Order: sequence, then structure tokens, then C-alpha cells
Amino acid sequence: MSTSASTPTTDPDTPSRPWQYSQAGRDLYWLAHAPDLLAPAAPLPLARWPLAALRELDRWLQDQGNAGGASRVLTSDVGAAYRRLGLYAEALLRIALQHVGSIELLAHHTPIHTLVSDGQSAARRTIGELDYIWRDRSNGLVWHWELAVKCYLYVPQARRRQDADRFVGLQQRDTLARKTAKLHDQQLRLSALPQAARQLGIGVNAAAAYIKGWLFYPLQGTRWDDYVLAQAGTQAILNPLHPRGWWLTHSDFAQRLAQQHSANPKACVLRWRILSRMQWLSPQLADISDTLEAGALLARLESWFCSDAAVAGPRPGLLIVALAPSDIAATDADAANAPAAVASASAPPLPARETEPLLPRPHAPLYTEVHRGFVVANDWADPLL
Repeated sequence: MSTSASTPTTDPDTPSRPWQYSQAGRDLYWLAHAPDLLAPAAPLPLARWPLAALRELDRWLQDQGNAGGASRVLTSDVGAAYRRLGLYAEALLRIALQHVGSIELLAHHTPIHTLVSDGQSAARRTIGELDYIWRDRSNGLVWHWELAVKCYLYVPQARRRQDADRFVGLQQRDTLARKTAKLHDQQLRLSALPQAARQLGIGVNAAAAYIKGWLFYPLQGTRWDDYVLAQAGTQAILNPLHPRGWWLTHSDFAQRLAQQHSANPKACVLRWRILSRMQWLSPQLADISDTLEAGALLARLESWFCSDAAVAGPRPGLLIVALAPSDIAATDADAANAPAAVASASAPPLPARETEPLLPRPHAPLYTEVHRGFVVANDWADPLL
């Protein structure tokens, strides 16, 4: 079943050229505008930017895109200080809340403590942390937001009691069901405790989960977006426009790529890129020099998964993206057997009035992401089956 879908056009105040930002700027734009992972039917209150605040953020982002030197906060090396994607995303959202005039960031990454007594003495114990506490200056309401940025792979054959537990992280310890339950039962309730009010010196009016990320599905046909979807009950709690991609074992990916290149010469227009962890958020843009042709990609994957160094233990999966020249990605992605949905369901949509090229191309064409997926070790899913 193909899952391509369109996304409504954004507000006219949305910056018309998010691709002109640095990587951090594009990631923050994505963090603010990409569809949530979950639907309103999910058992969680979902965070929403006040419209005026989002417009302010968009204007600030556009100023950042036009700024240079010391005036630019979102430089390309913002992500270099982080090794965990969640901490990088947390820093980006903090920057956003700090630079919106109608929002007052009151607290960030704040541990909440309680006193535990053994009858003779009392010790302070941390019972949790609050991601963001902020005040909406327009109405005085105080909000508690908990951020979760997740990448889960759907394993339909996994032996799990509930289908949402079949969305698993690469390390297989975290699942969509467990994260949703933790947010509902622990993290969002923390700000309602009297200990939190005492430490913050202010009461919190409402709490919400800010959930972004990508879900990756196995494939069942020749297309790159012919996904094996979750069960109906799980689909009901997922945003139908959530960012998505595919996942394949190393051997299946190599076989698919070889077959498609022999059967469809137009597929050769695609080039590939292996992403570092801090590049996992927003859809990619790249110069041709930062991409690989299919043969070079397969050689890299062979070295990663099959080298002697991998004998000591399974290598982590790699997130890779397929890219095409911008004119093809925008108008004829299907000619390369690639889903056009990545431009609508995964990336923040562009204003309808935008008709100019993505970027000036004086020297070489800009390559734009058309689909993405994880390549994992051949035995990666075995412990789940």
C-alpha cells in the first residue's frame, strides 16, 4: 500500500527559503513545523505553538538565515557539541523558546527533588526533570513541555503484546508504546506535583508532549514507499502525515538496489548519503561532492557490516538518504522510483507562492532528499522474533 500524502500549505508568514539556513537552522525549522508523530487520538496532550509565537519564530529564523558572523546564533557547528540526538534537539527547542518575544522561558532541564526520611535523617532524591517551563505573555498561562524526538523501526513479526511495541529503536530497548506510557504516567505529571511548584515558585497551568521524529517501515513491493503499515489500532494514534521512511537488512537493500538499477536506468539519477546522528532531523540538501553513487554506497555498507571489526558484535544500523537533482526531485521523483511524499509529509511544507529554485546553482546542482531509510545488520531483528 502506498502511503504518499499531501500537506496543507503553511501560513503565508512562513519563511520562503528554509533551505538557506545552516543545518541547525533547517533542523529547528523542521522541529517547529514537521508533523507530530502522534495524532490527537493518542492518549497524550500534544504541544502546539501559539500561532503568534510561531510567526515570531519564523521571522527570527528568516533573520538568522540572512544574518552573518557574530549575529548568527544557529551556526553550522551547533550540533557539534552533542553526541545524542535528543540533547541536540532539546538545545534547538530551548533556543527557539528563548528568541520568541511573546514567550518567557522560565526553566529548562530542571531536576525536581523530594526529601526522603529514614527516621533519623532526610536525604534529597531526584524524582524527575522538567524539560521546559514557559509563560505565554499573551494570556499569562504557564506551560510544561516534554520533548521527545524519536526514530522507531516497525517490526510487524515481533513477539509483542501490543502493536505499538513493535515500533522499536535501533538498540531495541525503547519502543513507541513504552515512551508514550512514560510521558503519560511520569513525565507530564511531574509539573503537577507540589514539589515542582515549590521549586519553580510558580504553578503550571498545563502540560503537553512535544513529539517529533520519523517512523520506518519494512517494504512489500518495488517502490520505496510501499510500506508494511501498523495495525489499525496503532494507526489510529499516529498522525497520518508523520515523517516516515523504510528499513531493510543489508542483504535485502543491496539486492533491491542492484535489481532496480538494472531494471530502471532512470534510477541512476539518484545519489546517496550516509547520515551522522546529528543529521537525522530535517530532510537533506547536499552538493554532489557530499553524495555517493550506488556502487560507492554499497562498498561503504559492505565495509561497515561485513568487516572483521564487526565480528565482535553487530554494527549499528545506518541511516541513508537518496537524493536527486532539485529539478527532478521536485517534478519527476517517480521516474527514479522514489516517493514524492518526503517533500510533503516529512519536510515542512513550503508556501504555495514559492516558484523559484531551491537555491542558486552557479556551479553544481543541489541534490534534494527524496526518501530515507535505515540499513541494518542481517540479523538485527532476530532477537525480536
